[in-house]
Amino acid sequence: MEFSEFRDWKTVGKLNDDITLFGKVFRNDDIFCIRRAASADGRWRLALLFFDGMVDNDLVDRHLLHPILRFSPRDAAPDLAFLAEQLVTTDTAEVTPDFPAAVDRLLHGDTLILLDGDARILCASTKGYARRGIEEPDGERLVRGPKEGFTESLVTNTALLRRKLLSPDLKLVTMQPSARSRQRLCVAYLDTLVNRAALQKLMNRLKDVRFDLLLDTHYIEETISDYRWTPFKTIGSTEKPDIAAAKLMEGKILLLLDGTPVVSVLPFLFIEYFQSGDDYYTGFYFGSIGRLLRIAGFLLTVTLPAAYQAMITYHQEIIPTKFLISIASARTGVPFPTFLELLLMLFAFEILREAGSMMPGSVGQALSTVGAVVIGQAAVDARIVSAPLVIVVAMTGLCGMMTPKLKSAVIVLRLFLLAFSGVLGLFGVIFGATLVVALLFSMNSFGIPYMSYVGTMKLSDLRDTAIRAPIWKLRYRPKKGMTEDYIRE
Repeated sequence: MEFSEFRDWKTVGKLNDDITLFGKVFRNDDIFCIRRAASADGRWRLALLFFDGMVDNDLVDRHLLHPILRFSPRDAAPDLAFLAEQLVTTDTAEVTPDFPAAVDRLLHGDTLILLDGDARILCASTKGYARRGIEEPDGERLVRGPKEGFTESLVTNTALLRRKLLSPDLKLVTMQPSARSRQRLCVAYLDTLVNRAALQKLMNRLKDVRFDLLLDTHYIEETISDYRWTPFKTIGSTEKPDIAAAKLMEGKILLLLDGTPVVSVLPFLFIEYFQSGDDYYTGFYFGSIGRLLRIAGFLLTVTLPAAYQAMITYHQEIIPTKFLISIASARTGVPFPTFLELLLMLFAFEILREAGSMMPGSVGQALSTVGAVVIGQAAVDARIVSAPLVIVVAMTGLCGMMTPKLKSAVIVLRLFLLAFSGVLGLFGVIFGATLVVALLFSMNSFGIPYMSYVGTMKLSDLRDTAIRAPIWKLRYRPKKGMTEDYIRE
């Protein structure tokens, strides 16, 4: 039953009729509980409505039932406002005549109190459903720095964010994009730093989000992205409160969804693919070297198979003679052309990686390692592929693991350049890379150029891009239209 079906419903003040009304909404729901109660002298008759497993039972007993059962109203008329102010001791208790709003509160773990003779509904906060503990996310583990990670609870996530930013400037706007599942989505930003144009674009696009169930923020990302058909994301993500808080300080916007620990970050720039939380918690030398290695790894994993194929097939004169003889000797007896060899081995590597990721942690790692060694050695011994090509594929795969958030883009670009190199050699690699760069420079993320800070000659704009400048040099926030308040203080 959708909310639209009972938006005009309302309670009438007769306890049995009101209970029947809620019973119609939640018929055939065995965890929907109704607890009848009465005051000590029996003059006030009440009913407590809640979902088993969604509430803290101790909270319901101590702060709702016990005060009500001991209460003697004497000649006072039934009044839920009196209960909320004098008896109910939960942190929040609100009286409302709005039936759909009360149902929404009930679905989120609150307890409703109906009083015979009062047509309103008392909503008491009693949330107590099981939640996962705060742990460091596996995908963003740090050597040094905060070990906290977001959880599946929106309340917990907003609290973690608020702990990092103890400022009234932090704004948390909640909404419910799904009319059927009633999940809560929270838009977080700093009021004095946020890019107003990007915020307005986001709010307009969120109005078009129509899903009956949102299991992750990626559902929303695919819907509101600027470029839906490119392998490059224009909306970032994180599972760490410290990184999310740092993004807010740059004037960015967060999307937090109840039920997932992944928080979306926008606008998102291409250079952010190569940034890591460890860059800021270790020395600036190590942080800069790490970023440069990630950038080099991305370039190698995308271009190495295509360049190897081009040199072996079209440009043998580039390879030193002794090295060329060694490669030719290793390829003796191999029946497949280099292009097919690369496709087979890259395909096998992706199968091993996917199989390893689907298996439990220790088993998956062992499967990937042993599988790669056994298959690679067996393929060379059987003369299906050459030994140099196995080295190229292994290097390609290892470099790809340095930027896991670029995994889908890397696979697409690798095949794209491989196809061009098979036709035009190194000229095809250069031509294909030029097309990719042109695409990147034509993109934007909520009005911000996607390749901001790439290719700039201003030293002030390079302090937190391919290198990480010392902390005392990072006194200015990123510009390029992100925020107008550039000085960090």
